[in-house]
Amino acid sequence: MNLSGAAAVRHGVTAVLIGLYAAFVLTAAQTTHHGVALGGAPLFYDFEAFYEAGRFVLRGDAAGAYNDARMIAAEHAAFPGMTLKLPWNYPPTLQLLLTPLAALPYVLAWLVWSVGGYAAFVLTLRPLAGGRVPALLLLAPAAAVNLFFGQNGLYTVALLAGGVGLLDRRPLTAGVLLGLLACKPQFAVLAPLLLMIGGHWRALAAAAASQALLAGGALLLLGPDPWVGFIDRMLHPMSVIRSSSSDWRAVPSLMTFARTCGLGPGPAALAHWTGAAVAALTALWVWRRSPDPALRAATAGAATVLISPYLRAYDLALLAPAVGWLWGHARLSPSRPEKVLQQLIAVLAWVAPALLMFSSPQIQYGALISLAVVLALARRLHRSA
Repeated sequence: MNLSGAAAVRHGVTAVLIGLYAAFVLTAAQTTHHGVALGGAPLFYDFEAFYEAGRFVLRGDAAGAYNDARMIAAEHAAFPGMTLKLPWNYPPTLQLLLTPLAALPYVLAWLVWSVGGYAAFVLTLRPLAGGRVPALLLLAPAAAVNLFFGQNGLYTVALLAGGVGLLDRRPLTAGVLLGLLACKPQFAVLAPLLLMIGGHWRALAAAAASQALLAGGALLLLGPDPWVGFIDRMLHPMSVIRSSSSDWRAVPSLMTFARTCGLGPGPAALAHWTGAAVAALTALWVWRRSPDPALRAATAGAATVLISPYLRAYDLALLAPAVGWLWGHARLSPSRPEKVLQQLIAVLAWVAPALLMFSSPQIQYGALISLAVVLALARRLHRSA
């Protein structure tokens, strides 16, 4: 295909995507009455949990957000007719950071949250994409899903990609960004190991210090009770799933894949942590072999997704750096079959957040896509060495 033909295809795909997203938003708006959709979901869905968590702080009762009954009662009071249950499972550090948003009207708060997340997503991917983020990522389903549902996946990508991109130039800033991943603790496991294997000691120190200060600030300003509530959440992880309206099959982890294949809790856990170890070791190997920040961010994001036993489809936004890297480097593949395979994996990772956000498959295949991404990145590095 010549250059003009390829450009026409790109423009056509872009137009179709914009049309689909616009149609989805208009349909959702027409089926929403008094801020509640036909299925009982509040306007902007998950954002209501973030907003109410901040409002509990403003009411002087930060710990109340960790009481499922009180949190859900507050949500239903804000949106009469709402039927969903959206518990608060994040640490008090994120609750503290969300408090300023809760002082704004709900729709304005969502707008600020969404514009900030999307801007951070684009700005942190630009350096990794050679200064220009392709439409492939600008219109990625992962971005659309996070914006529509008011989720935080774009911020997670921005923290990881931004931190990795700044490691060599501004290690202290990079450390602060990577440290903020601890606001979603299940995604903060791998980053310290990568910093150590890469010898980024200043960034590691900055990450630890910034998180210690933020945790101390949350303790000072919110008191110890929210921390007690959060720690109880961590000690009883199944309560996180049971207290939510979401189907456990919607969790795109290796653990869920194994359970939906019929394995019991023990074998499923063994399968998960074996896969998680493979992903972590692969990421460490890539970081040892390649100084390319784009490849490092891509591998770190995909491996982080595989390590966590608990995540949601919107968290697959962490695959975005890998999607961009795999698609961009596919043309350099030594053979056509390998090029096609690399592009296929990129497309599957690109579309997965939308497919999995609106379905709970009988066999949860999300983790298989993430695993294919990690292996494709490692194979590409190995072949080019």
